This record gives sequence, C-alpha cells and structure tokens, in this order.
Amino acid sequence: MNIIYTFIYLLAALIVVTGFYIQSNKYLRSMVLTQAFQSFIIALIAFLLGIVLRQYTFFILGALVILLRTVLVTYFLVSKIPKNKNYLYESKLPTTYYLLIDLAFIVISIFIVYSISFIHIRSHIFPDSDIILFPLLLFFQGLFVIASRRRTVAQILGYIEEENSLILLGTFILPVPIIIESSVFLDVLVLVVIFSIISIEKTEHKPVEELRG
Repeated sequence: MNIIYTFIYLLAALIVVTGFYIQSNKYLRSMVLTQAFQSFIIALIAFLLGIVLRQYTFFILGALVILLRTVLVTYFLVSKIPKNKNYLYESKLPTTYYLLIDLAFIVISIFIVYSISFIHIRSHIFPDSDIILFPLLLFFQGLFVIASRRRTVAQILGYIEEENSLILLGTFILPVPIIIESSVFLDVLVLVVIFSIISIEKTEHKPVEELRG
C-alpha cells in the first residue's frame, strides 16, 4: 500500500516537471504531445487510486482522461498545426527567462495561497496533505503559460493544464462526483473547438486581444 502511495507521489512530481517542460518549450507539436503525456499520468494516478481504494469511479475517471484529453484533445490540437510545419515554434521566445520567471512566480504564489487557504485542508486519501502542492503548482504553471505565450495552441495548453490541476486537486482532497468531472472535460472540448475555429483566421493572439469580446 505504501509503495503505491509513494509511486503516486513520484507521478505527481513528474506532472509538475512536464509543466516546466511545456513552459520552456518553443515547439508547439512537442508541447501538445507533452500535454498528452501529462494527462496520461493523471489517468494512471486515477487507476492506481482505484486499485488501492477499490472504487470504480476512479477507473471511469482514468478512462475519460485517456479518451478525451490524451486522445481527442491532442488530435484536435495537432490537427491545427500545418502538416508542412510540424516544427512550428514561437520565434524570439526567451525560454530561459520565462522558466526563471515561472519558477519565481510559482514559488511566491504557492507560498501565499497554500499558507493562507490550503494549509488546514486535509486529504481523505493520503496521510500527508502536502500532496495538494502538486496540483497547485500545475495550476499556476498553466496560468503563466496563458499569460506568456502568443500562439493560440499554447494558450489552450495553459488552460488544459489548469483543468488538469483542478481534477488532480479534487481527486487528492476528496473524489469529485463523476458527473462534475465529465462537465470539466466537456468544457475543455468546447474550448478546443472554439479556438480551432478562431485559429483558422489567426494563430497568434496578443494579451490585449484576449480581453476583447
């Protein structure tokens, strides 16, 4: 039992590593595939919790993550990258600078948010509540991706990271009813479809343009 919990901790840490990789990556296709891998890890965590707790809802959650996020969302995003530009990337992107700023932003945000709002929250699944730090880290990583990138696909990935963090947080604290999980997935799919239509005309959006409408 303890071995499985330790393995879940390692997987949660790996999810945060994938978030840093997405932030520091210039190539859109690689970013999308990393998001698929990130979602697959969340599905694997759900399967492991299903085995440990013997609750079928975790298996349903894991299956939904693989089907909707790892497969369908990845397909939609990859299809928006021109086939003759599989290595499309954001030019003049200071990845090292963004990575350092991202790290500082996350550390400060986590210290403020966790110490004020989440320090008294107890996990009903894990003996140590520090596990909730991982989804919080992922949430702020997604927020920074949205704020720092111009490409529409990259901004979608930031939103997906935020949704992944909410699913992971709900799973660690207290299993959310499966119908709520499904609505989150549907929201992501709707967002991908909308951005797919928008990106036909324009593949880059500046911060001011994001506030219009």
